[in-house]
Amino acid sequence: MKILQVNKYNYLRGGSEAVFFNTIKLLEEHGHEVARMSVNHPRNEPSPWERYFVDAPEIRDIAGVWGKLQSIPRFFVNRDAAAKMERLIEEFHPDIAHLHNIFNGISLSILPVLKRHGIPVVITLHDTRFICPSLHFNLYGKRCDNCLDTWGLKCGLHRCYENSFVNSWMCALEMLYKEKIFHYDNYINRYIFASRNHLDKHAVRHAYFGQKGSVLYNFVPKLDQAVPMPSHKGYFLFYGRIIDYKGIATLVESMKSLPEVTLKVAGTGPMLEQLKSVATPNVQFVGYKTGQELFELVKNASFIIVPSECEENNPMTIVEGYTYGKPVIGSSLGGIPEIIEQGHTGYVFPAFDREALAQAIRQAASVTDEQYAIMSHNARTFAETHFHPTAHYTALMEIYSQALASEGQHRP
Repeated sequence: MKILQVNKYNYLRGGSEAVFFNTIKLLEEHGHEVARMSVNHPRNEPSPWERYFVDAPEIRDIAGVWGKLQSIPRFFVNRDAAAKMERLIEEFHPDIAHLHNIFNGISLSILPVLKRHGIPVVITLHDTRFICPSLHFNLYGKRCDNCLDTWGLKCGLHRCYENSFVNSWMCALEMLYKEKIFHYDNYINRYIFASRNHLDKHAVRHAYFGQKGSVLYNFVPKLDQAVPMPSHKGYFLFYGRIIDYKGIATLVESMKSLPEVTLKVAGTGPMLEQLKSVATPNVQFVGYKTGQELFELVKNASFIIVPSECEENNPMTIVEGYTYGKPVIGSSLGGIPEIIEQGHTGYVFPAFDREALAQAIRQAASVTDEQYAIMSHNARTFAETHFHPTAHYTALMEIYSQALASEGQHRP
């Protein structure tokens, strides 16, 4: 089968990019021919398809007010993306298109092109952009679902995207445009959600998410070759973007009451320097890590901490942690509680509650070696059951078949 994979970034920027790359590799390992489309970016991995990559610099990075204003139409409709999609289809002739993150870059403009050529579309919803303009269901550090029963206009009124009037209104109007003017559902055959929580939350807003949606957890490539590490060096680990909605400030604050516990923080982001200035000595900022360095950090950690204060879907930090037998402490939002078995593979605490988080860490630090070995085994078993690439591939092919059938095609 010829499969087109589309994602804004063609470099490992976050969880959605990890899924994007993992999916491409999985499909190629099973003999499928895969093309890709992304935006042009200096950090992109080399690709034989980059001549079809889209010109779409981040609006926030464009200098000058006039330059930003000129870029606003592209936020809604990127004509360069539509034109390059047309040419890519003429060369590659895909049987199906699998979309990931396309907003604020590639845009919805590629959907009519795919529809015109009769190519069914599957989209993985890595976040809640279809029902929350700011993505995070988080308004100034508090849980927020004000836009579930509106067209997203409250995002503009509350300036809830980065506390920016312009950015918030652009996100609000983009949501209004795609729902009430563009009608994106007319172009999408199947939706993939990485958690039951996300599917149910989307279905509350629109019935078609439930009717055309499937739950498919993320997976770990070559999981069988990943050796679990039931031993550890006693420290707790947070790795990811150091930004407010990841709950890192709450975590750093909770560590003030746990001087006997060591937390290592791997990553970078806009809050890094601020948190460094207020953190206690038991919090160690080790910088951005990837590859073998990140593997060593995960391997030697006792617990992974995912204190998110946004609607996480199926965090790769948990998926990867479980693979190596690392239990997880996670917040109660989104799909996180769905994959943490309380007391068996980790602990769940109420999001935003620093005292509850501190108590969860204290409880985790007090487990005996025997109890830890059992939790480590449970975590690895959960990964083998729910995050295995073979099961993921089988389920993905079924979703592709459903999309092809709905478009009146047959699987090649």
